[in-house]
Formats: sequence, structure tokens, C-alpha cells
Amino acid sequence: MRLILPSPTSRFLLLVCGSIAACSKPAPPVQPGPPIGADPPPSLRGMVEECDALTVALTTFQACPNLEEADRQDLQDWIERSGKDFAAGRKANPEPNAQKAIALACFRATKSVQAATERCLAGPRPKDAWWFEPR
Repeated sequence: MRLILPSPTSRFLLLVCGSIAACSKPAPPVQPGPPIGADPPPSLRGMVEECDALTVALTTFQACPNLEEADRQDLQDWIERSGKDFAAGRKANPEPNAQKAIALACFRATKSVQAATERCLAGPRPKDAWWFEPR
């Protein structure tokens, strides 16, 4: 079997690349920045107040002029359902830790609905070719 050697040019390039790799030092590691603190916990009112605020936020979102009629009907269904659920929650009178968890969930949902309302007020939803459903 015959041994095939690289050409003189490729041997030279291999020698140069090898010497550069052997002589170069790795870059020093980047020092980490200061830690980013967590957001402070939200100041929650109470379970009843936070869940009532969610109902108000849903009602405000439903009044957005850029909503389609089907979305408006869905929001009406959500408002009715949340009213029933919140009434059942008040009647059950959960323990304080559960009330705090429910209040936090209502607070987060309220913030989400407020962001959706802000988006809706900016203009109608874009119609993509794959999203658009002909009527």
C-alpha cells in the first residue's frame, strides 16, 4: 500500500495553523455582572377585591371597539362564569393562605387582561393568510 503525503503547500498551512493554535492563549473568562434582584411581591388587597378587579378588567376589555363579535361573546361568557366562580369562592370562605393564593391568581389575570385591552385599543388584530377564516 502506498502512503500519500500532503502537498508542500498543505504541509506549510498545517504547520502554521498548528503553531498558531499551540501559541495562542484562551481568552480570559468574562466576569459575571451584578445579580438582578427579583421583583418585589405585589401588594395584594384581598381575595374579593382582586377578583372583582378581574371582573372589571374583563368588562373593560369587552368594551374595546376593535374586538370581533365572537371575541365579545366569549368575554361575556367569561364574565358570567367568573361571577359564579367568585361567588362560590366567597361562600366557601377558604383559609387565609388559600385566599392569598386566589388573590394572587386574580391579580396576575387582571394584569394580563389589562395588557390585552391595551393591545386591543392599539388597533384591530392583524389578519394573516393562514389565520383568516373566510365567512
